[in-house]
Amino acid sequence: MSRLTRLEERRNSRRAVILILGTIILLALAVFGGIPVLVKMAIFWGDLKASKMPVDKTDLIPPPPPSFSLPYDATNSARQTISGSSEAGSTVYLTLNGESVGNVMAKDDGTFVLGDVTLKSGDNALVAVAMDPAGNKGNASAEVDVYYSNKPPELTVETSMVANNKVEIKGTTNGVGLTVNERRIIIGQNGKFATTINLNPDEKTLLFVAVDRAGNQTRQEVTLSTP
Repeated sequence: MSRLTRLEERRNSRRAVILILGTIILLALAVFGGIPVLVKMAIFWGDLKASKMPVDKTDLIPPPPPSFSLPYDATNSARQTISGSSEAGSTVYLTLNGESVGNVMAKDDGTFVLGDVTLKSGDNALVAVAMDPAGNKGNASAEVDVYYSNKPPELTVETSMVANNKVEIKGTTNGVGLTVNERRIIIGQNGKFATTINLNPDEKTLLFVAVDRAGNQTRQEVTLSTP
């Protein structure tokens, strides 16, 4: 019998002894402690095994830059949940205007979600960097800009009746959209607008609604007078 064979037999014998002792201990726990103790022991051994899993020191490849999944570029809510994707198991570090706002581990499918991020008034630059379990740090993501404002847009309106069924409208706004009684008004350069609309027989008031890029609204109602 070779030396290698004898060593392998000794290893197998030790494994068998450990397995028998473990079985005896589990049976004793089942008798005296019941199923809850067994569950706790299983969780303990699982956590212990996971904590002793070696890090792959041969991994020298950094994770790719994370990407964001933001369906908007402007918002009127300061507190946001930032989501995106990165290398599975990597830790994603997020900065807002160059300042750290937290980190989160990417799930098995590569997605990550970091909640309760507070935006600053105006433009916000989001950048993410990923680091894998081996300590390899990837390149920064492309910068994503999000505009935040909760201030309603400015709106000034002047109206004058030019006939019984026509009204001339002009004014200014810093919003990006404007309607009057659900009719769209084109905003020109410097936020100025001017148009003439035909009135329905029952239209006695005009409701102007200006909307900015963040979704804030300003509403202004004008009562018409007969020329």
